[in-house]
Amino acid sequence: MEGKGTQKIESGFAARNILTAEMTGSLPSPVQNWLKAIGAVGHEKIDSVKLKQSGMMKLKPEQKTWTASEAEQISFTDPPAFHWSVKMKMRKGLTVTGKDSFQEGKADMRIKLAGILPISRSDDNEKTNESALQRYLMELAWYPSAALSLFISWQEVDAYSATATMNYGVLTGSATYFFDEHYELLKVEAWRYKESGEDARPLLCTGSINEHKQVDGLKVPVDMEISWELEEGTFAWYKFQAHDFQFNT
Repeated sequence: MEGKGTQKIESGFAARNILTAEMTGSLPSPVQNWLKAIGAVGHEKIDSVKLKQSGMMKLKPEQKTWTASEAEQISFTDPPAFHWSVKMKMRKGLTVTGKDSFQEGKADMRIKLAGILPISRSDDNEKTNESALQRYLMELAWYPSAALSLFISWQEVDAYSATATMNYGVLTGSATYFFDEHYELLKVEAWRYKESGEDARPLLCTGSINEHKQVDGLKVPVDMEISWELEEGTFAWYKFQAHDFQFNT
């Protein structure tokens, strides 16, 4: 009897942990169509995702050449958080390491030369915290069931776009999702702070998606380019391939 009861409890838990079409009914139609198109409906909800990124970076707009980079990231959906670390190989054998995190509503970003000498640091600043929250929101396609998070509300823009607004503690931030005719994600845009000083103003940040792949039954972005819209023009600073996904580990 005990074994049968345990089996029923486990089966009931598994059923509750699957995203259903009924659960998405309150979302704008473009978001519903997107979740269905990528296989999120009928899939296990994502509590965490771990992945790696192989790419190229430019630290400044005037930088002529791209710098190779390798990064690892883990994101959590309840409560919302992420931890990202990167290594870049510079000239003369020097290595620059960076860390960017968002946890309990606070951001922490550090860049070091050779992993030792600090180059820059931003942490627990209102603008930095808000920008980190928006980064989490822009990366929702890696943990799409979080679209139903109690922290996130959606507003339909048109048949192929919708804006997500996230309220978490004292922080509020938004990002707009743009889909193609098949409801695959084309890009995500958000007005974010690139800097944290008193004179810093929000700039348009765009995450453009060049390719999706099926990973464990989910179609997720794997080829992306991140850019800022500066006064002098578009500054594409990060191009990468995401791989080695691990969900709910």
